[in-house]
Amino acid sequence: MNQTAALQGTISRLYPSPGEEAGLQGLYLDHLLHTRGGDGRPYVYSNFITTLDGRIAIAAEGRTSHEVPEHTVNARDWRLYQELAAQADLLVTSGRFLRQSLVGEAQDYLPVGTGGKFDDLHAWRRQHGLAPQPDIAVLSSSLALPIAAFEPYRDRRLLVFTGADAPQDKVDDLTGNGIEVIRAGPGRLVEGQAMIAELGQRDYRSVYAIAGPEVFSTLVEAGVLDRLYLTITHQLLSGEEIDTMMRGPSLAPPYGMRLVSLYQDLHAPAGAGQWFCIFEPQ
Repeated sequence: MNQTAALQGTISRLYPSPGEEAGLQGLYLDHLLHTRGGDGRPYVYSNFITTLDGRIAIAAEGRTSHEVPEHTVNARDWRLYQELAAQADLLVTSGRFLRQSLVGEAQDYLPVGTGGKFDDLHAWRRQHGLAPQPDIAVLSSSLALPIAAFEPYRDRRLLVFTGADAPQDKVDDLTGNGIEVIRAGPGRLVEGQAMIAELGQRDYRSVYAIAGPEVFSTLVEAGVLDRLYLTITHQLLSGEEIDTMMRGPSLAPPYGMRLVSLYQDLHAPAGAGQWFCIFEPQ
């Protein structure tokens, strides 16, 4: 199925105003996330795709890292992922992504995607006064970051966040290669509130976290996450070696989230369907 055909077919709103039909393309662009931050505090949002039993990534033979299950990947969710990226001033990812990309294990290059199928998103960014591509921030406690992995993104501002105890020689290596290093946390790890404060001082308004469980947990534990976009495929996958959305000790009390909207998509993944959910902290 070609890209255009894959994106055809409406989705159904289940909450609020159940029963309304909507087109897929442009569904998330209408949220204008790049306008929500300000006064030194960017708007922070994240995105995941998961199965009904909570699988976001699984082990795969011949890989050094987990991968998004092939049965959940679909062009319709990917389109919305790109729409979220189109509204970002800055993307937050992890050192693990950079290492994956260098050995060919990353899912894709950091968005916004290139090629004709995403031309409308680049035009949208121009119309709204945004840079051609979002800047990039990488979270890393070890600073074991291959310089070569940054090369595809030299057209953007590159930031690395780390803790106060990060080794100075690795900081010097990164800064010597044109990458800004910011210490935001008292130990080895990045502290979420300190990181967001630093981004606010640099006038970022919309920050899209596209990394895995560690980065997402950093944002949630610090109470700086403003919105979660969650695609839930109607599938049960199971498996012994899996990644879920968060990692670390239990949150006490739990981090309450309220449902903002819910859409049902019957067109993908094949034979299953999926929900597009939006949550905000209570």
